[in-house]
Amino acid sequence: MYEILWYLQTQSPEKATAMLDFLRTSQDGDMGACLGHFEQHLRQNPESSIQAQKAPSHITPPQDVAWAILAMPEVAEHPQLMKIQHGAVNQVGVVLQPPLQQDINVGALTEPLQMFFNCVGALFYIMNAEEVQATIVKIQNSEYAHVPIGDLVSRGSNIHLKTLAAEIAGMAAIGVVHFQLADPENAPPIELADYLYAVARHGLDNAIAYNPLRAMKTCALLVMYNIVVKASIALAFSELGLSLARNHGLDANECPLSMSVAEFADLRRTRRTLIHLQCWLSASLDYVPNSLSYSIQTAVDEVDVPPEDLIRLECVKVTIIKATTLHRLPATGYIQQATIAELRAQLSTFHAQLPTWMSLGSLLSHTEGELMAQFRPVIFYVHLFYLSAMMLLSRRLILAYVALDANGKVPLTSEARQGIEEGFMAAQTNARVMELMLSEGKVVQVCWLCIFTSYTAGIMIAYYATQKALHGLSYATDVDLLSKCISVLAYCAEKDTLAAKFRDILTAHIRVLKEVEYESAAAYVPIADVLFTMHSGGTRLHHAARDLLCLTHRPFSGLKNIPARATLSNRAETTMGTHLEWEWELRSSEDVQDHAASGHLRSCDAGTGGEQSFGQFLPQAQAGAWSIWTEPAKIGA
Repeated sequence: MYEILWYLQTQSPEKATAMLDFLRTSQDGDMGACLGHFEQHLRQNPESSIQAQKAPSHITPPQDVAWAILAMPEVAEHPQLMKIQHGAVNQVGVVLQPPLQQDINVGALTEPLQMFFNCVGALFYIMNAEEVQATIVKIQNSEYAHVPIGDLVSRGSNIHLKTLAAEIAGMAAIGVVHFQLADPENAPPIELADYLYAVARHGLDNAIAYNPLRAMKTCALLVMYNIVVKASIALAFSELGLSLARNHGLDANECPLSMSVAEFADLRRTRRTLIHLQCWLSASLDYVPNSLSYSIQTAVDEVDVPPEDLIRLECVKVTIIKATTLHRLPATGYIQQATIAELRAQLSTFHAQLPTWMSLGSLLSHTEGELMAQFRPVIFYVHLFYLSAMMLLSRRLILAYVALDANGKVPLTSEARQGIEEGFMAAQTNARVMELMLSEGKVVQVCWLCIFTSYTAGIMIAYYATQKALHGLSYATDVDLLSKCISVLAYCAEKDTLAAKFRDILTAHIRVLKEVEYESAAAYVPIADVLFTMHSGGTRLHHAARDLLCLTHRPFSGLKNIPARATLSNRAETTMGTHLEWEWELRSSEDVQDHAASGHLRSCDAGTGGEQSFGQFLPQAQAGAWSIWTEPAKIGA
């Protein structure tokens, strides 16, 4: 199993996808056939293996530091990995050396663990902090108090202890990454995160042997660590975790006699986290696993859960809908009316079934209450997911039905028209929500969800306002809403280069709208007639309308060589998988020919196209990221 995981991690996306395709077709077969196919593939493609550099025939692992030997067919270059020859079979292994030769024991991981619980926030449950603290105290009061955590996993004789150590290592690995983002000067070295991740991965076998259902927790931690850099590996771990749940009866709604009600509830919460993460992974890899089926969505429709779990539950449900939307709507061409109706119904049902204290009405009306006051920051982001899903559906319908060179009134089916109109109303609501978040200090400057939803909502609002102007209608309200989007982007632009580019695009369009003189020619025109009666002409307003339609199709089509390294620097957001929609937009973006005359807005110049990869958008540390959602860690406390 490790060989397959390592192959997926180190090979090209094409080879990894081919292997995943084979494994998917063999889901009902035996694992022996899968492994046999894998070994045959390696024999037929010897170039697929990375050759280890020459090393001494025998390197004795240091005895004074924690180390673990992982048998692997290939070894990636890493400053903290030492290659060795091990055993009679002369297999390649890895000595995991703690950074700076430190003996990292559980007592040294207090601050990374605190950072993990602070920064993962209310949306991701693995286990509660009190349980982890009790485990650490138990270890510190035992003979293992000063044993390096790597030794607990690789050499320990107690399989329960190995499982606990792997879980602690996994949480601490993610905590170190958060620490680097919050306080890079005082944080542990990032190499420690890699080391702790490797320890957690090495302990997964022990966790499965000890308790297959509890091993879901280790799987979820490995998914969180991999979700940005190696999506295919994260997918493998998420599917492993969910398969453990399916194979051991956790999909059932009734607690089995073999476990307590509390244990059953705890494991179900971990399972929801895995489902949430896999939704976004599936969107990134264009793969719909069984766990995204309607039966899984029904399975998470649980009742009588505490408020924090209810928020997690609603976020899982809306991300499932959004991932489904990404898959079921083609980029171009006809879309089945039944498909549109189903997606609209899912979004409508999601919002209608929200508890009153979580509703948009309560959020926007400042309705106070204990639950709203406590969870208000997170509820904002749940609604951003929901509104962005409505805008995504609307934009994909526009892309399918409205060509850039269309003239006159564009014919639309009833379902498509309603879906598009609902998306524009969502854009207007999104602008109001973002303004409220900004006024309350809830906007995170390096949050992709805040940046991208403000930008796409601004594009749609600007397009609607421009079309109103061409119809001779008043658009003052739309200009006000567009200003709200620009204000959010201006705030984010203080830390993020791409937010500044988005701000400049919208600012150019609002400038045109403010310069145009209009006369109200009609009291009311149906929104569909305003949006999709295309006017021919050569004025700046006509060019702006075409440019905005182009940006509605492809939001990244006006951008070139964007050094957006600061964006997504907070790990909590990337753990939610929001970066994967960004990657999907980049991958689906097409170069758009410059159709405009010289001198008008050029927001639709050659797009980013398929050459752009998320690697160009990888994060750098940014102090204060995600501090709005969670209390800051007490460094040094």
